[in-house]
Amino acid sequence: GHDSGTISGATLSPDQGPTPQLQPAPPPPPPDGTLLLAQADLAVNRLFQSAQPSVVNVSGARMATAFSTLDVTRPAPGQGSGFLWDGRGHVVTSYSLVRGAAEVKVTLVDASSYTARVVGWDAGKDVAVLRLSMPKSKLKELRPARLPPTGTAPAAAPTEGLMVGQTVFGIGNVTGLDHTLTKGCVSGLGRELPGSSSSPTGLPLKGLIQVDAPCCHQSGGALFNAQGQVVGMVAPCLGSATSRASGCGLGYAVPIDAFRGLVDQIIAAPVSIGSSGSLGGMGTAKPSRPTLGVTLAPPQVLAALGQEGVLVLEVPPGSPGIAAGLRHTHRDIFGDVILGDVIVGLDGKSVRSSADLFNALDSRRAGDRVRLDILRDGRATSLTVVLGERGMAGMLEE
Repeated sequence: GHDSGTISGATLSPDQGPTPQLQPAPPPPPPDGTLLLAQADLAVNRLFQSAQPSVVNVSGARMATAFSTLDVTRPAPGQGSGFLWDGRGHVVTSYSLVRGAAEVKVTLVDASSYTARVVGWDAGKDVAVLRLSMPKSKLKELRPARLPPTGTAPAAAPTEGLMVGQTVFGIGNVTGLDHTLTKGCVSGLGRELPGSSSSPTGLPLKGLIQVDAPCCHQSGGALFNAQGQVVGMVAPCLGSATSRASGCGLGYAVPIDAFRGLVDQIIAAPVSIGSSGSLGGMGTAKPSRPTLGVTLAPPQVLAALGQEGVLVLEVPPGSPGIAAGLRHTHRDIFGDVILGDVIVGLDGKSVRSSADLFNALDSRRAGDRVRLDILRDGRATSLTVVLGERGMAGMLEE
């Protein structure tokens, strides 16, 4: 008999057996054999799937090309990306892609292609606006890119609320067959790329977003924030400086607040193409966008001081700014940094950031006289400036 009431050393009472050891249930197999993704990965994929219909392929060169390679780092000549601005068929892209063309081909997410007319551009920002020629029924199917609400940029950020360290996503359609995604973070604001013989004007591109991911192969494509809103347009590879930056794992984008008002101005009053049928013809295929002709300092300079406004970095000779007496930022003979004028208002309207300044200038025209409210050496004063025209010979841009 088993009078001890034990089994394998475990004491049993008359009313209970051994305590069962509960084992965790095995995880269910992945659906359809696919790998389970982390929530963060799923969020990125959802953003990509949602945004890619708004990103298009732009072919600026009228030539037959074969798909001999799908290497996105070696796109065919004149090939690049763009993004749908609205539901009326307007596309924003890099001016470098369409320079010298009156019409280009645009390929949508479903691989359908349409002719698009170049309706305007700003070479200084390397931005061009196209208008698709397509049936109205097809226009209804377009899915424009989401834009951030206007007037949301804090004083410290010139790019609709961007900040260093923020995650951003570049999306391009390089081949016209599929889309690419680049993920990185903002590693700098207010950056500059030097001009080169391959750039549209030979002048530097200023006020750029720097991203810690090489995305220049997505030239003309859109840079999105984590909410799926466009915060910039990917800058092209222009010259050796951009190539070196790409090799170092860096990319650049033109912030949306630098061209948003410009695009709306072009759409509201498109200009005519010259009789030669090209942008370089007799017509004036660009808006008369006014400018102070000065270079603005990166916003983090004033942010570190807790100061709102826009700091003047450089005032070139012959610019409207120097004629009005604006002062630039410089180092004195002792090596100390002497801040230039801080613009805090234009015609009585508050200027807290470069976005505010661009928006105020977009409602003016070249030749207009405006009153600038500035802080100089901590004291408030005002100056009258006669606005110049963006793109005038020898004039640098904001």
